Amino acid sequence: MDITNAPPGTTTGASAVGSAGVDIDRVRATLMILGIVLHAADVFITSGDWLVADTHRSAVFDALVALIHSFRVPGFFLLSGLLFSRSLSRHSTPDLVVRQLLRLGLPLLVCWMLINGAQHALLAAAHGQDPWEAMLSFSGPIYHLWFLRDLLVLNLLVLAWVALVGRSKRRAVAGQGRLSRLLDRIEGHGPSHWMSVALSGAMASLALLIVVRLTGWAYAKGPGELSLFDLAFYAPMFFAGLAMSRRRGWLEAWLRTPLWLLPVAAFAANWGDVASDTLRSALAREMALAVQLVGIWVATGAAVGALGRLRGATSGGLGRMLSDASYTIFLIHHLLVVALALLLLPRDWPAVAKFGLITAGAFALSLAFHRWVVRPFAFMRLLFNGRLPSPQAQTAVATHRAA
Repeated sequence: MDITNAPPGTTTGASAVGSAGVDIDRVRATLMILGIVLHAADVFITSGDWLVADTHRSAVFDALVALIHSFRVPGFFLLSGLLFSRSLSRHSTPDLVVRQLLRLGLPLLVCWMLINGAQHALLAAAHGQDPWEAMLSFSGPIYHLWFLRDLLVLNLLVLAWVALVGRSKRRAVAGQGRLSRLLDRIEGHGPSHWMSVALSGAMASLALLIVVRLTGWAYAKGPGELSLFDLAFYAPMFFAGLAMSRRRGWLEAWLRTPLWLLPVAAFAANWGDVASDTLRSALAREMALAVQLVGIWVATGAAVGALGRLRGATSGGLGRMLSDASYTIFLIHHLLVVALALLLLPRDWPAVAKFGLITAGAFALSLAFHRWVVRPFAFMRLLFNGRLPSPQAQTAVATHRAA
């Protein structure tokens, strides 16, 4: 999701998803909160291979992690494409490059050095290493910020393509006209059922991953641990959002995926993820990858559609508050979950009790950090949300000072 393009509490993206009955602010806020639940559950999975591994574990948390993981990040990329499509129509390419570097690149850089640096130091201390050396090394893992990394790259690639096509205005207009006519023809014969959309998306994703692996560079690590395979894995979701902002019939069909299929799709995605790395036959691994991708596309359609139509918990004043704080929650919750998990690690308490404390504590502290540290100060909003003061706010300040 381009979590920074839409001012919280607005109806940005409503033209794309409103007809599908989806409230983009509600989905965005809910997916952010589910990130806390996901990472708190990671502490108690049976494999014990997360950053913090409690001795009290349960397969229930494995199932919870698999369920949320199947749709949460794909949902982010889908919403990002929907919102970025609107931004493309509202801003010039140079202006949008600057906006995205501020709104994605600056929080990515700041939180990589500060938040992830602090988390790296905490984990180093927990393992008997020098926390200051870890904090000051500037070589800490990117952790959950990989989403901003990939999203920024995808945004810049789209903007580069737009700039390249726009170098010849006449050619660009003609090309856009041909593309529009092609899309109009496709719309009449395109997917009209949720299963058609999910299968089309999964097969397009598989084709892209095959092409990327054929280059021989798929797993080479670039800046910020980026690889072509990682970028290509979720890129189709982002491009689906771009396309479906204009082809709402496809979006409406996809988001009508029955909710009861979500656990089935999550199981398929989780099985495919494991099997695509462990099966002995290359053909079997490719088939497992296809199963994983189908599971992801079905789960995303079911979950995003259901969350978007949900009423009550995230509406009204609470919903606006959560939407306003969603970016901050995403950036700092990971550190808070790790810190609280380490704090509770020596306690011989049931896993469910620790999980509840970690989830509630990380949520409350994230909201408090946004309310009293980020929101009141323009400089902090710039660093953590990538937002410059709005013209309205600047006018209000000038008027107040003049009075």
